[in-house]
Amino acid sequence: MVRIMEQHGLIVTLVPFAGAATPMVDAFSTSRLPRPVVVLTPDRAEDVNRHRFTAAHELGHLIMHPDTAPGDPQLEKEADQFAAEFLTPAETITPLLPNRLDLHLLDRLSKEWGVSIESLIYRCHELGTVSEAAYRRAFQRFNQLRKVGLFNHESVDGYAGEIPALLPKAFAVAESNGLTLTALAREISCKPARVRMLLGERNARPELRLV
Repeated sequence: MVRIMEQHGLIVTLVPFAGAATPMVDAFSTSRLPRPVVVLTPDRAEDVNRHRFTAAHELGHLIMHPDTAPGDPQLEKEADQFAAEFLTPAETITPLLPNRLDLHLLDRLSKEWGVSIESLIYRCHELGTVSEAAYRRAFQRFNQLRKVGLFNHESVDGYAGEIPALLPKAFAVAESNGLTLTALAREISCKPARVRMLLGERNARPELRLV
């Protein structure tokens, strides 16, 4: 998902939000710069399917809501609908969805389509292949199985196409032409450590602890 966005000119980066916003904000996007920018968070990247859905959600905002303020519940719902349709188009996915919610079948579809089991359960309900009662029972059963260690999350680390690459490649080209990270940080009024984070470089410095 991230690589598709980058191939179409969007800038994507993985950067943690600061302070109280961290647990409440999945991502952020803006079209008010020379190129659209999507900021995803490393915490959400611990679940590749949630990360992928979040990226598609932000793409929906950029396409449908480029000049509106974030946080409107209706706009968030529309972005979710866009992400669901983008990742699991109704015309294609509906014939594959079960009439009875079999979690093992949904697990297989989850791996084939690159979306979470939760989103497939919701998609079954949204597209009318199961009843409201079956939908609620499936979520309850799924949460019970998740608590005992089944259906665990997978990190984006195993999915190269979900890790931003455009910014690091752009900097590598600039670096080969003489630009240094220190000079770039000075030019954009940012600390070098922050620039490294934006470029996706892991902090190799050891963490000091007071013993």
